[in-house]
Amino acid sequence: MPSYDDDLPTQQEEILLQKFTDNIDRQERLHALIEFKNLILGSKRCKTTFYRVGTLDVLYNLLKEYSSSNDTDILIQIFDCISSFAKSNDKNLLKRLIELGFIEQILFLLTNEQQSKLFYESSLRCLRSFFLSKKFSNPYLTPIPFILLCDQNKFEPISTIIPTDKSLSYSKLSPVDILFENSQSLDILHRLLSISKSTQISIIEILCCACVNNQRQEQIMNKDFVEIIMNLLIENIFYHKGIHLVTLRNEYLIEVCLKFLCSISYENSLIAQQVYSTISSETNRTLCEIISSLLKKINRSMIISYYASKFFVNLCKTKVLTCDDPYVSHQALTTLIHLCTKSNLNQSVYLYIECLDTLIYLLNGNSSLHHTAIYTEQLLSQLFRYLFTPNKLFNENLDETILEQIRSSALTLLAVLSSHHEDIKKRIADQENLITTAIECYRSSNLSLQIASLRLFHGLSRSVHQLRTTFNDTICDILLDAIKSCDLSLVKIASSVISNSVLEFSICRTRLLHGGILNILFTFLTHSDQELSINSIWALRNLSYLSTLKTKQDILNGLTIERIYSFLEQSTDKQFLICLLSLLRNLFNEKDTEILLPIFNSTKLLSTLERLLKKNYPGEIHREVNLLIDHLNSNNFPTQKRLSADSATSSCRSSLFPEYDCDEMDQLDCS
Repeated sequence: MPSYDDDLPTQQEEILLQKFTDNIDRQERLHALIEFKNLILGSKRCKTTFYRVGTLDVLYNLLKEYSSSNDTDILIQIFDCISSFAKSNDKNLLKRLIELGFIEQILFLLTNEQQSKLFYESSLRCLRSFFLSKKFSNPYLTPIPFILLCDQNKFEPISTIIPTDKSLSYSKLSPVDILFENSQSLDILHRLLSISKSTQISIIEILCCACVNNQRQEQIMNKDFVEIIMNLLIENIFYHKGIHLVTLRNEYLIEVCLKFLCSISYENSLIAQQVYSTISSETNRTLCEIISSLLKKINRSMIISYYASKFFVNLCKTKVLTCDDPYVSHQALTTLIHLCTKSNLNQSVYLYIECLDTLIYLLNGNSSLHHTAIYTEQLLSQLFRYLFTPNKLFNENLDETILEQIRSSALTLLAVLSSHHEDIKKRIADQENLITTAIECYRSSNLSLQIASLRLFHGLSRSVHQLRTTFNDTICDILLDAIKSCDLSLVKIASSVISNSVLEFSICRTRLLHGGILNILFTFLTHSDQELSINSIWALRNLSYLSTLKTKQDILNGLTIERIYSFLEQSTDKQFLICLLSLLRNLFNEKDTEILLPIFNSTKLLSTLERLLKKNYPGEIHREVNLLIDHLNSNNFPTQKRLSADSATSSCRSSLFPEYDCDEMDQLDCS
């Protein structure tokens, strides 16, 4: 292990560590462990120092030694020491703990059915420490990438696959993977649930963190944990078999039960439907009715209110509940707004952030709830306070990163609210200093603030009025800067905004062209990120609408005829093809067709389009091909009656991202 002079153990600490390896009697070893535990509890220096001199290896050897002799008292002290180390923020320390095999050894010890209640409680608390790093979130769950959604597609089934980021959690050192490597792990946890309230809390929190994807959720679901945890919930809410809500017996246990139900149903429509259909045989009430009752008490725990609301949000996002269901619109939404604006949340700024992020998750794509959310000025006013003066809302001296986090969440929620209804866009954009503050956020060094500011511009860019008024030269320069960023997330959002900002009536169009946006878009057409590639062809499509002959020629020169034919013949992406075909229609405007069509060789182009019709493409692509063929034929044979192009102008045939359908500005048909 590495050692540093500034972080070496003191002489007394070295004497204490020596007792772990010396041949001393059991009682002296026990006292040494207790003294060691008291040293490291809450001490970052001690944990780091002892880690660097190899103490974790010594502890693991002690764990193995006393596991064979089954010395419960000493094992409990070792568990407490390991648990303290596992709560460290030092990634290398945590990695070493897992490498040594502490999790596997603890799981092995839990198979012993003859241990004491204190042993099980201590070992499970220790195991839980490997999984928990934040109070309100699952540290191993890969989040769904944020995409500004709209409503056009809201009744289509959603994918039940949670996207994964291999760099985050799916390494050989993931505690979740270690848990599932042992086929008996869930059975062990299932058996230990009945030991005590303490074991119940530890096990349920471990299960929450284990819900990292649909596969893990289903493995847990198959062990009947939902029914057991629902019964635990009921036991702590109701007396006997009564149906009236009474004083809660154990609020923290209720909190973790609700957290589990949120985790097991997150982005999993099959499990969400099963959970929704669950009925308690004891009370003859559905799980939804039981959780709903928790939102009807005024002085309920804020964390209980948060998780109860989040449960209904998850059912809504999996389309088990509609967004106008009273559980969602009357209870979850209003409760989350109340929590976001509640003045006594000083005790947990993280709960503010979680409530804001859950509102973002709910409202993104459910625009019918937007007017309900801002029915009073309460939410918008609070969002502006979070954004402009967050430091004045809290008595404590918050770390700058926390302030940046809450500002980022507030700005993103404003972006979602500004993404659909024109009247809400105007209310938000007209707020004094908002655009100036958003520009400052982009210019900050904080990536989350930069992304949030671009999201706001994306939402506002869906408005003709905002493109004609709000989008000034400064915003154009920000977009040109972001599109050249080394960070792909910034580039993708900037490309979304630019796709709308290059339309004919946008005051940004000329400045973006002079800033070299065309060459950048050409480069992205073959980018390995498919979303960015689609954004680029979408932007070129919009740019070609009502553009000058010179701009059209610049587009053709950059694309090249050879590449256009290659895309037509080889592209298999529906969105990309639709945009490309629409782009060609925009290029062949009546007044420019005679100049541009000869460049293509009209016979070759028609043959290529006819071959597309013979392929097994969706109807939307065939429709675009037919419109383009009709357009070209009418130019070759002017007396031939053309199909009406009006039918092509009613809705968007593409989107900025494959995952969502566009809205307002994104729906403009540039044909």
